[in-house]
Amino acid sequence: MDLPDTITLRSILGIFRMESHDGEYRGRSNGFSLTIRPSDGGYTAEAVSDRDGWGAAAKTVEIPFTDADSLTASMEIWLDGLCPQVVEEYADDVRYLETVRGKVAYYSYNTDLDTVPVVFVHGGPGGECNPVKARRLKLAHPVYAYDQMGCGRSDPIKDLDSWGLDDYVAELSDFIDHIGSDKVILIGASWGAGLSVAYAESMGCSKIAAMVLPSPFVSSRRWADDQMKNLKAMSDGMYEGMRRCIRDNDLGPEFKRIMGEYYARYLFCRECFRDIAIANAEEPFSDVFLTLWGPNDMVCTGTLKDFDVVPGMKDISVPTLFMCGDSDEVTVETMLEYRGLVKGSRFAVIPYAGHVTAMEQFDLYRESIVAFLRENGFDV
Repeated sequence: MDLPDTITLRSILGIFRMESHDGEYRGRSNGFSLTIRPSDGGYTAEAVSDRDGWGAAAKTVEIPFTDADSLTASMEIWLDGLCPQVVEEYADDVRYLETVRGKVAYYSYNTDLDTVPVVFVHGGPGGECNPVKARRLKLAHPVYAYDQMGCGRSDPIKDLDSWGLDDYVAELSDFIDHIGSDKVILIGASWGAGLSVAYAESMGCSKIAAMVLPSPFVSSRRWADDQMKNLKAMSDGMYEGMRRCIRDNDLGPEFKRIMGEYYARYLFCRECFRDIAIANAEEPFSDVFLTLWGPNDMVCTGTLKDFDVVPGMKDISVPTLFMCGDSDEVTVETMLEYRGLVKGSRFAVIPYAGHVTAMEQFDLYRESIVAFLRENGFDV
C-alpha cells in the first residue's frame, strides 16, 4: 500500500514531521528521534530519547495499519502513552532568560517548526506556567510558557513593593523579543489575559498575530464586582456572610468556609472537583498575590487596585478569542461586554466549567482554541 512521502504526528511529546527515507519514516521533536519501519503486516516504531529521566533509551511497538490515517492515529496514541510523566508531572526541562530584572524561567517545545510561535501567559498574579498544558494542546507551532518574575522557577522580585504592571509588561516584551519571531500568538488566562491586553495597549499589536483570552481579569473593579454578583446568586447567606468577613477583616474559618463553597461553584463547578475546590480555600496566597492584589480574593487593596485595561481593548486590531466557563468567576454578561469592545472578536462559553476551564473541560477548551486558530488561517 502506497503511503505519502511525509506524515505529521501530533502528540504530547511533540509535533513530528516524518519524512520517508529508504522505505522508512524518520523525524525528531523535543529531544526524541522517531523511526517507523515496515514490518510483516504493519510497521515497527522506535522512539529514542536523548535526555536523562525520560524513560528507557528506546521503546518499540508493532503498529498495524490499513492506510495513512490509521497509521497516523495509531502512532499518535502510542506516542501519547510513551512517557506518562510528561502528562502527569512538570517535566524538568526548564530554561532561563537573563534580564535586567533577573532570570525568567521558561519552557519551549517544537521550536524547529516555522509556524507562528504561541506564548502562554499565566494567571495570578503570583501563579506559574503550565508546560504540560502547553504540550497537551498539540499545536503545530513552537510553544513557549514562562514563569513571571517572582513566580514558579523565576527569580524572586527584589523590591516587591515597587513592582507593578509596567514591570510585567516589560518582562513580557523582553520574552517576546527573545523568541525572535516577527509575531506571536498570545494565550493569556485570567490575570494573564490582563497582562496580554496591557502589553497590546503599551506596545501595540505589531508583534501580535492573534490573542486568546480565557476568563480574563482586565479590571480590578470589574473583577471584584463580578465576585459579589456571583455570591448573591448563591444560597445560604453567602453574600451577607462574606460582607461581614470583609467588613471585620476576618479571614478565619467562616471566610474559608464561604470561599470553599464559592470555589466549588465558580473556580470549579463539577462535583468531581469539589474536594480540590474546598482545599484551595485553605491554601496560603503567594507574596506576589498579597502585594499586587490583597489578602483575600474579593477585594483588591494591593498595587493593582486601579488596574483597568478595558478602555484599551477597543484598540486591539488582531483576531481575538474570548473564552469562559458557563459558571466562571467572570460573568457571561461581562464577557459579552468585553467581546463588544474588540472588533471582529469571537466568544466561546465552555459548558460545565468554572474559572479553571482547561482543567475541567480540556477537550472543549482545546477544540475552541484550535477552531479559532484554524478559522484565522493558522496551521494547527
